[in-house]
Amino acid sequence: MHYLGCSYGYLIFTYEEDCLLVDAYTGAKVKTPNLPCDNELGFTSGIGILTAPLSSPNSCLLLFSRASMFEWQVGTNSWSVHPLDLDRERIHQIVSFKGHILVIDALMRLHRVQLTPQFRMQEIAIMWRSLQVFPVNPWLVACGDMLLMVELTYRSVSSFGLDDASRIFEVFRLDFSVEPAKWVKMEKLENQALFVSYDKRNPAFSCMNPERWGGKSNCIYVARLFDDQDEAWTAVELGQLVRNRGTCHNMMYSFTFPPDYSQIGSLWLFPSLVYGASQ
Repeated sequence: MHYLGCSYGYLIFTYEEDCLLVDAYTGAKVKTPNLPCDNELGFTSGIGILTAPLSSPNSCLLLFSRASMFEWQVGTNSWSVHPLDLDRERIHQIVSFKGHILVIDALMRLHRVQLTPQFRMQEIAIMWRSLQVFPVNPWLVACGDMLLMVELTYRSVSSFGLDDASRIFEVFRLDFSVEPAKWVKMEKLENQALFVSYDKRNPAFSCMNPERWGGKSNCIYVARLFDDQDEAWTAVELGQLVRNRGTCHNMMYSFTFPPDYSQIGSLWLFPSLVYGASQ
């Protein structure tokens, strides 16, 4: 089956007309109604998200291909299909932010998805000139009332080439108070920590006051940053240089073509997002 992402603790798989949700904690499976045929999910484009925990009222499963968005209201017997006007560009990442579903495509265009009273996708105007370098493969992260963009960029290149380069995480906040919105660089994350995976189909999220459980603020936690079987995750303080020692930035679901959508990259699971715990 093709892996389309993880949302509220459920791994999302499709194959042709079949769609399956698998609880990553218990292994319990939920089968949806059959998808429309020729849906083009998987292979080179599919990505999915739940709008709320599966047990919540009005929870929906959204699946995106290059041409369409497929919407399943949990508990119903059919899918709704909404054409996308994105020039068949692949959806790069989906993020839930302040009650809205935001998607960013491969051309770095940010869109807001409206489901009710009728489907609508509207592009959010952004001024990119505030950035020194246009982002290539960023993460979007909802952090309270801020929408952040995280990019791992090259800071220095030696005479031996990129393999010996140092890289650094940079974080930008989208300022919605101006029009068009613009990215503003953040020097510190204060009491926040961010959790990301190289597989952009997996959700990124923030955590306030991570010292409560032994974590560290102003850090970015990366699942499998390095191609090292003994190092499942890495914590990098914002502003800290990262040596380019076998980083996993060329994984099959990132830059290579065609990507292998049956593979699942390392990812983070946040129990309170699944079970609604307060702590």
